[in-house]
Amino acid sequence: MLRKKNTAERVVALVDEMRENSQEMRMWKNIPLAEECVRILRTLKDETPLGKAMACGAICEQLPEYDVPRFVLGILSYERELLEQSDEEPGDNGPTLEEVDQDIQRLTDYIDIQNVSVETFMERHSRHLRFDPVERTPQWEEVYYKAEQECDRLLGDTPRGMGFCFAHWSTFRQVLAKRGIQWRSPAEMNPRVLFD
Repeated sequence: MLRKKNTAERVVALVDEMRENSQEMRMWKNIPLAEECVRILRTLKDETPLGKAMACGAICEQLPEYDVPRFVLGILSYERELLEQSDEEPGDNGPTLEEVDQDIQRLTDYIDIQNVSVETFMERHSRHLRFDPVERTPQWEEVYYKAEQECDRLLGDTPRGMGFCFAHWSTFRQVLAKRGIQWRSPAEMNPRVLFD
């Protein structure tokens, strides 16, 4: 008997692939995989709301949340909805409504450019490294995946060890500039910090 592709097993396989991408420092590749996972989760009938919520949590852990905060907020909102539907206790490893609400609030503050300054966001959420405010904009999120894809192509097989961040940031800045985004790297934003 042939199994349907839209199964819980497919979600597990996609999350495993996402983990591999994260280990290779290519979290951006997880964005379309996460989209597919959520599509599948929304169609699953045999999985419990808590099981789906736990899958959402695993998916969010493999996403560059500050680069695609609006996308991650959508998944967190779905996770919250599932937790509210669940009559099961999440257990020690499961997500709680309180934890999901904290993540939702943090990313909501992050994208609230009008009312939450960079300084307020950093203080409120214990962030220490400064970041370019352009990273909070919808324009950033719209081009992020394609820009990373082009950057990855340009960098080819460049080893992703010590010092790689500088090659990546330089290339990424050029790719973003072609898309009309002027961006300052973490090194430029944090001149007293040593990066490797």
